[in-house]
Amino acid sequence: MDASGDFAAYAWSRVPLVLLFAGGYLVYQLMAATRLTDAFVTWALRRSGGRAPAILLYVIGVAAILSSFIPNAVTVLALLPVLKRLDEGFARQGAGGMSTVLMCSAIYGAAIGGTGSMIGSPANAVLFGALDIFNVPGRQGITFFSWFLWSVPLVVMLVAAAWGVVAVLGLPTGARRVVVRLACVGEECAATDRQRYGGILFWLYMGFWVLESVAREVWPWFAEAAPWVCLAFTVLFVYLLFVRPAPGSEAGQGPLLRPRDLLTAVPRRGLLFILILTALFAAVRWLGWDRWLVVAAGRLAVGDMPGELIFLLMVLAVIFLTEVLSNTAVVAAFFAIAHFAASAHGLDPLPLMLGVSVASTCAFMTPIASPTNALAFGEMRGASLWGMLGLGLVLNLVAAVILAGWLGWVLPLIY
Repeated sequence: MDASGDFAAYAWSRVPLVLLFAGGYLVYQLMAATRLTDAFVTWALRRSGGRAPAILLYVIGVAAILSSFIPNAVTVLALLPVLKRLDEGFARQGAGGMSTVLMCSAIYGAAIGGTGSMIGSPANAVLFGALDIFNVPGRQGITFFSWFLWSVPLVVMLVAAAWGVVAVLGLPTGARRVVVRLACVGEECAATDRQRYGGILFWLYMGFWVLESVAREVWPWFAEAAPWVCLAFTVLFVYLLFVRPAPGSEAGQGPLLRPRDLLTAVPRRGLLFILILTALFAAVRWLGWDRWLVVAAGRLAVGDMPGELIFLLMVLAVIFLTEVLSNTAVVAAFFAIAHFAASAHGLDPLPLMLGVSVASTCAFMTPIASPTNALAFGEMRGASLWGMLGLGLVLNLVAAVILAGWLGWVLPLIY
């Protein structure tokens, strides 16, 4: 077979992966258009009982669940109105200083959720391209389902760590015994018919891709049929979203999604911080500081050292570099560094490259670490920069140890 034939065969085999990420974007759009995220956030936080430690745990958990399937920024946008109301509620009862921990809880949960699924972070899309470029053995074993085998326990551990940091180190003493009641947001607490329909489509999407992953493991022949099956499902999914009238639709309302629903609004103050962040990243790249920092950090893996230490140093370098640099730029460079470091030390590059991808979402410390951090910091008036830096530094270190320990142990067992 000639080169063009080889490329065509490769591209066809990757059709399911492309459709998975494209469908994930549509899932995020349906959740935003139906305000399903708002309903879920309000329902979950009302179950916290109103006590500050429980509220922080629910904020982190809800953000982690949502951001596993929708962009982190959208997760934070859904949480911000509720967080502001909670902050005001604590302040009315004499428990000030909650802005920072509420903001950090949303940021931590959104970042942690990026590790929860294959579609949780843009870095994962870059990861699969790097795995193919370097022809890393075992990459075909990474499926939508197998990702959950190690990511769900990891998310639980990181959520627990984040909650420990904000509840023990960040929660003001005066807020520990205060109870804040969260009223319903919108017209009703109960879900609408359109929201229920959106929920059904969400689980349809989830169920299909889990079954597709299992089918690949159980029936080897399914890999050849998978592109056609995934194309057929995607056509059906698009029809249900954009063509079929949604149950409970009012006259003229029609299907669940319309082209205009693909546009989302960003709060002004948060947008200003994101624009500043973009300008900073552009300046750093123009000055060449990003390349210098990545090369300097890559030297950590040089020399004779245990594989566990290489994994930890690599994760630490990625986490702290993404605090000041674009995470996409960091992972694009560090995938190559991880591959060559693993080859030089006789290690399997797959776990190390996966570790780099996961670590790139765990930047908890600075407002400029990601657009999500900038958005939350810009919108939560009264949040303390020094408080954010201190809590984030502690969680960065704890997360690095968890990532290196868990991924270094479990990934070789699965892949």
